[in-house]
Amino acid sequence: MAKPGEAIVKQYLEERGLTVVKIKESDIKTADFAVSLGGKLVFYLEEKTLELTPPEFQSIDPFYNTIANHIHEAIKQFKSVNPDREVPNVLSFTNMDPAKDINYLFSTLTGHVITASGKLRWINKIKHIKDDMHYIDLYLWFDHDRGLSGYIWEEENSTHQEMLSEILGLQD
Repeated sequence: MAKPGEAIVKQYLEERGLTVVKIKESDIKTADFAVSLGGKLVFYLEEKTLELTPPEFQSIDPFYNTIANHIHEAIKQFKSVNPDREVPNVLSFTNMDPAKDINYLFSTLTGHVITASGKLRWINKIKHIKDDMHYIDLYLWFDHDRGLSGYIWEEENSTHQEMLSEILGLQD
């Protein structure tokens, strides 16, 4: 049986007419899914589930670092299955914690948080991502009870972005 996060993402993709095939797990790290349209591989997808944070661990650092660790792991998986980036790589997060939102992903990627007044503030304690970010073309954020609630583009490859935007129905 598929993990709940994988099932949520798979349903989202299939509702858009995509064929989602689970990549068989092996000793070599790979992405979770090969996604195709009309029989043609269009992207690889790795799904990471962010579990509910127990109250005793609800400080700022662990959640950001959990996201950063998932991103580093996904980059290794994408490098294994798609080293030349012939097709886009998509990293999907399924969030099980109602107290968290896509801003945690943004902060992890940039090292900045958005304050209540809308200003960016650098947080040097956050283990943000610097190296190899170009291996991921698109980050999808699903809330377990609401479906897709946001996305963040990596601007490295405009061809990949245009294609993903079109087949997933995402706006700039």
